[in-house]
Amino acid sequence: MSDPGHELEATAGSSLSSFMTRRPVAITMVFVAAVVFGYFSYGRLPVTLMPELSYPTLTVRTEYPGAAPEEVENDVSRPVEEALGVVGGLRRVSSISRAGVSDVVLEFTWDTPMSQAIQDSLEKLDLILLPAEAERPLILRFDPSLDPVLELSLAGSGERFTGEEGLRRLRRIADLQLKRALEPIKGVAAVRVRGGLEEEIHVLLEEEELRRTGLSIQTVIQRLAQENINLAGGTLTEGRTEYMVRTLNEYEDLGQIADTVVASYEGREVRVRSIGQVVRSHKEREILTRTNGGESVQIDVFKEADANIVALSKRIQAALGDFDLDTAKRLAAGEEVEEAAQPASFWQRGREGRPPPPPTGLVADTWRNEGAELSLVADRSLFIESSIREVRNTAVLGGLLAIIVLFLFLKDLRTTTIIAVSIPISLLVTFAPLNLLGVSLNVMSLGGLALGIGMLVDSSIVVLESIFRCREEGDSLESAAVRGTGEVRGAVVASTLTTIAVFFPMVFVEGVAGQAFGDLGLAVVISLLASLLVALFLIPMLASRGGLTWSEAGGGTVSWRLESWFTVRADLRRFAAFRGLSPLRRVARVLAVPLFVPYLALRLVVGLVFEVLGKTLMWALFWLIRIVRRVLVPALGWFFRMLVFLPLRGTQSGLDAL
Repeated sequence: MSDPGHELEATAGSSLSSFMTRRPVAITMVFVAAVVFGYFSYGRLPVTLMPELSYPTLTVRTEYPGAAPEEVENDVSRPVEEALGVVGGLRRVSSISRAGVSDVVLEFTWDTPMSQAIQDSLEKLDLILLPAEAERPLILRFDPSLDPVLELSLAGSGERFTGEEGLRRLRRIADLQLKRALEPIKGVAAVRVRGGLEEEIHVLLEEEELRRTGLSIQTVIQRLAQENINLAGGTLTEGRTEYMVRTLNEYEDLGQIADTVVASYEGREVRVRSIGQVVRSHKEREILTRTNGGESVQIDVFKEADANIVALSKRIQAALGDFDLDTAKRLAAGEEVEEAAQPASFWQRGREGRPPPPPTGLVADTWRNEGAELSLVADRSLFIESSIREVRNTAVLGGLLAIIVLFLFLKDLRTTTIIAVSIPISLLVTFAPLNLLGVSLNVMSLGGLALGIGMLVDSSIVVLESIFRCREEGDSLESAAVRGTGEVRGAVVASTLTTIAVFFPMVFVEGVAGQAFGDLGLAVVISLLASLLVALFLIPMLASRGGLTWSEAGGGTVSWRLESWFTVRADLRRFAAFRGLSPLRRVARVLAVPLFVPYLALRLVVGLVFEVLGKTLMWALFWLIRIVRRVLVPALGWFFRMLVFLPLRGTQSGLDAL
């Protein structure tokens, strides 16, 4: 007695497989759309070396100049700990009190949103009453991705860049020109300039003059601050026009500072120049940078959180230009330079009597306008790109080796080709979900894809083997595809789910391990699900297609009968047949003429274009196969035998021996 539930399940599975084989265009379009989405998602994935690692810790640093460690602990550290101890998600609070500095470390749970934790901490810090001498607390967050992506060096040689004035000049060029040119580039979060001498105006007061006039240093500071102002003065209304009033009285040169009246002594005005000197100097140096042994200015470029490091590096290098500084120096020194050292357009335009094109880019502009040398000294994207390339090449090589091994064991080119197609399709389909889930292209995610490549073909091999067995039992192509897929569908799904059950829990692991290996688990799981869909939907459709044999293709011909025209003409005749229709349907057809005729015309044009294109390609394919059969195969027959038949025979001999 048969089981009704089993019959119902078999009928449902058979109808599903039948749809896969009888609707090849629909299945092809679905997978083509998925591949296109995956291809564009691959270009949008950010490229990083490792997954984004964010540690749930915050450090509240408060400077208390001149205070001893005990005072810092009692007056700063303890009030900050008490105020921040009620922040949500906090797991532990610790503090380090040093002379003049207080560090309060907040450790949160891994599921705490750090943006919300920072906002809550700022609100609590605003309510703390600290000593007047203490600075405003700063919140510091450790993030490994905050390292600069690129490091540029700005150096100079010659009289203009010697001594302190030269270093100040380099710093001004970096701050006022290069920083402003790099910050608008897409993906750049900030540009930091370090090294050199940051310009500062110093007022050097003489102690004897201050004692003689009875002035204090604080009085001079207050007068200079009062004279150097830029304040809003309210608004002025005149009719319907409203003017904004500002008080502009900022110093523009050293002479104005020297002429500032500080006080009146014995009926005479005491100016700054009377009690001291005003000189152009620099801030106290905290860092010293060198390039090729000489002092320079370092420019650090930081990326935005979701920016692609490799793409950002290419955009910055495009902004820098391909100007060759070494060649420019040799040309400026009067040395001869080979043509290979200059772009082809430079020498071509020189031979034609026209002036060569001026070089473009920040490097060329800085050299031409300022005489300074801008160069790229460090680029994190090179290491990342090389690492990603190595992993990607390993994945591709692994896929090719898997295809070769399958061919040696299956000894069937058509079956191997079908399985080989499933690998890139499964990989491309995987990139779209990875993009939606915010996974980046890094060593871990690509490693997961490389790990999954060996398992991507498992489901396809099982389905194809079942279809091949059904063919040997006498089924037709379509019947074998339907029955073979239905018999192993449950086993394929179960085997895939057992592998997913191993890798999917990695997504839920907390801590650094979860952030590091979560991308690997997602890549393996999504690629296996994609391969399962390919095995159950695409493989049966491909296996049910007969196609042309080699001999048929070599001697085949193309019929140039345009089926599109005959199909449209038949539809038009059926539409114009009014016999046997009710009056209401006749009126409806007459009203539909303005819509149906343009539709038929458009359908005819599109159909003819695609049909002619397809028949032309088929005709070219037939002739190509004829040429290969009649010319290349006899000439290279020994090569194909060495390349294909000997490895197949060796593999079969080895299997027989085992």
